[in-house]
Amino acid sequence: MADAVPGKKYRIIKIDSGCRLNSRLCAMGFIPGEIFYVSGASRGGPLCVFIKGTKFAIGKGMAEKIQIREI
Repeated sequence: MADAVPGKKYRIIKIDSGCRLNSRLCAMGFIPGEIFYVSGASRGGPLCVFIKGTKFAIGKGMAEKIQIREI
């Protein structure tokens, strides 16, 4: 997810994280199969994403653990 481009939609394929981070991401709606939209990104900084009608900022380290596919 760290390489996601603003203005595009993606589907979450897999989350490669430990139990704590996985639980945190699931609570925010980041689950495999879910579709999200990237609204902004800064090089090396957080991604701004909309998922299930809510806007989140996802840090680079967290984003690197989320595998996505553009739709």
